[in-house]
Order: sequence, then C-alpha cells, then structure tokens
Amino acid sequence: MRTVTFADPKVVDFLNKRFVVTWNNHSHERPAAGQQAPYSSAEIAAYPEGGGGNNLVTVIAAPDGTVLNSFPGYWTVETFLQELDFSLGLTRENAAGRRAERMHSLQDQAAKLLKSNPEEAGKRIKDSPVLRRKAALELLALCYQPALLLENQPIESLLATFAERSRGRVFV
Repeated sequence: MRTVTFADPKVVDFLNKRFVVTWNNHSHERPAAGQQAPYSSAEIAAYPEGGGGNNLVTVIAAPDGTVLNSFPGYWTVETFLQELDFSLGLTRENAAGRRAERMHSLQDQAAKLLKSNPEEAGKRIKDSPVLRRKAALELLALCYQPALLLENQPIESLLATFAERSRGRVFV
C-alpha cells in the first residue's frame, strides 16, 4: 500500500483534502522507521487485492474518534478511492444499514462477474484477471459482514486491540 496506493497522487490529494491521516505500524522489528522490503513492479502488479490483511488495516473514523469503517489488506488505487468515497457518507446513525447494503452490492458484483465470463470458471485465480477481481470483491464484501463490524468502537480501543494482536507475532 505504501509504495503503490498511498504513493498515488490521486489518493494523496483525496486523503489530504478529506481526512486526517495517521499511521500506526506495530512491526517494531523493521530496521528503521518507514523502511520496507523493495518490490519489483511485476511483484506489485501480481499482488492480489485484499492480500496482507493480517498486517494492514485501513480505519475510517468520525471526527469524535468513533470507528465508522475498516478494510484490511492491500487495495488498488481505484478500489481504495471507491471505499474512501463510500466511507465519507457514513455516520454513526446510518453506518450499519449502509455497510449491509455495500456488502450485498459487492457480493452481487462478484457473482455477475463470473456469470458474464463463464469461460473463466475453470481457470486458476492467478491466471485470470476476472477471477482475481471476483476474489477481491468477495474479500471486500467480507469486510462489511456484521460479525466483523468495528463500528461505533472508539479508535483508541481499536488501536489497543491491534497492538495486543501484534504482541508475540514474528515479523520477517
């Protein structure tokens, strides 16, 4: 995310104009703050959307610190901007309903992709852009399942949960 999505000028501009951005990295084993492994453009292009959800979570909070939305993993610029735009319309009062609608919409989009491209059904996901997109939509829909909702939780509590989960994990 840092070298692709967060480096894109459209994302930077959108975030700077509409959000207060913070960064919380629990991988203290890195040799220096801000360093990460270099990836080739081929590796970045092949990385699946929704991957890396165990070490990266984007959290959207209201001005009072109440969590309105979250989505784990790596997302392309286009998907990330769509989710940020969706998140701008969330409030404490409407978040549950709008998130449920979003989940169903993403599930429908994934189903329609395969239905409109039946020739892709027998392929491996890594060999099919259609199946990769379908998988990404399904992973994104999972972020909106009611059981996984982090909404209405204070951001401080969420960050404490992330810190607790990272204790004892081995980062390589």
